[in-house]
Order: sequence, then C-alpha cells, then structure tokens
Amino acid sequence: MSSYLKSRYVSLFLMPLCLSLVSCASHPPKPDEEEKPLYLSEKEEIKFGNYVDAVVASQFPTLRDEALTQKVAEIGNKLVVSSARATLPYTFKVLNTTEVNAFAAPGGFVYITVGLLDTLESKDELAAVLGHEIGHVCEKHSIRSWYNAQKISAVLTLVDLAAMAAGFPPVAAAGGDLIGDFSRIVANLTAIIVFQGYSRGWETKADELGFDYTSKAGYNPQAMVSVLERFLKLEKEKGEQMKLTILSSHPKTEDRIQHIKSLMEQKRIP
Repeated sequence: MSSYLKSRYVSLFLMPLCLSLVSCASHPPKPDEEEKPLYLSEKEEIKFGNYVDAVVASQFPTLRDEALTQKVAEIGNKLVVSSARATLPYTFKVLNTTEVNAFAAPGGFVYITVGLLDTLESKDELAAVLGHEIGHVCEKHSIRSWYNAQKISAVLTLVDLAAMAAGFPPVAAAGGDLIGDFSRIVANLTAIIVFQGYSRGWETKADELGFDYTSKAGYNPQAMVSVLERFLKLEKEKGEQMKLTILSSHPKTEDRIQHIKSLMEQKRIP
C-alpha cells in the first residue's frame, strides 16, 4: 500500500473516532463520571507502554544481570497472580543506576533501580515495593494521569493511538505533524511516572493494593513499614543529598506508615 493510500485509509478509519471524541469533549462529564474517562484498551495500553519503555531505556541503562532480573521477576509475577490484572503480561526490569527509585509504566512495565535494590534487606521488602507498583498498574494510574494532563490535546493523541492499534505508525509518518506532539506527550508521561509520582489518593490506593497483594502472595506486609521507615531515616540523615525520588509527591511518609499499620491491625497481622 502506498504511503498516500495508507494516509487516506488512516484518515477514513479515524474520522468517526475524531467526531465521537470531539462530541464527548464538548459535553462536561457528570460528577460521577470525572474519574471514569475513556481509557485505552489493554492492547493500546501495552503499545503505549512500549513507547514509554523506549524513553526509559534512553534515560536509564538496563542491568545486564539475568539472574538478578529473574529473581525480581519471580517475586513480581507471584504478586501479579494475586492482583486484579493477573492476565496482563508484566515486564520487570532492573535499571542500572544508583538512584533510589521504582515506578511502573502503562501495560505492565515495572522498574526498580539497583540503588533501591541495594537499600532493601529482604524478599519481603522487595515484594512490598513491587506490590505498590503493581497496584499502580492495576489502577491504571499512569494512563489516568496522562488523560488528566492532556485535556483537549488528548483527542489528537487518541487518534494517533488508534492508528497504532490498527497497525499503522503515528499519523505524522504519513505526512502529518503529530510525531513531535506524540513524542512530547510520551516523554511528559515518562517524567511524571519516574520523577513526580501521583496524588495522595492514588499513592494511598497503591499502598493498600500492595499490602493486599503481598499478604495474599505469602510475604510479610510488615515489610512495607520497614521500607518506608528506612527511607524516612535516610532522608533525615542525609537531607537534600539523599532526596529520594520514590517519595517525591507521595503522601507524607509518616502518614503512609501509620495507614499501613492500621491496615495490619484490621487484618490482625502482628
């Protein structure tokens, strides 16, 4: 198929979608619909996750230690079985950087840094960190952040993603000018999930889900408390020299610790 015919096909394929999206955008959502925007299908989410993964790979080298990566994946997949999205194909990666961080991208991509792994002291603590990130994936927090950030421009990007789902490259490859916008949007989303974190409510939800997944998978959820207490101690000891990215924009660490302890009391976990 020639590039001209392909671009015409994409235009015809996407026109109904454009009209429906513009129609949706013209009507303000009802109060109970504000947290339920038009999310991507799982197939589209995974495609989007691959784009984000490419940006992450350009910023952080992946650790070439198959044995360690396999250990992380084994714990992660054990938690996935207990999660709300157990059929999603997850990918666990260890990033070769001393930065202390962990985050998740759309479509089941979960990352943890060497710096964070060096800070953890047990499999239970690793499970606590991975469970929190899997909670973000299950709640689609990265996708929801993307929608909230894009507002009107989300319409154009959804058109591009629909083309991707149909097997076409971004519309710009057919002569449009969306490639720059699409790349910028992917880069912005990556910055949000890597460096900024999410709202208090979403982080608390991920803590609760992580607590649930670790418990069901046979790990000690008390490790969630020990991890947070260690992070808090490191920051207090080293101040700005040890400003942990993993805690940025999260709820106050002391509040998170107390919330997890209350969950343990409710579940009667010693």
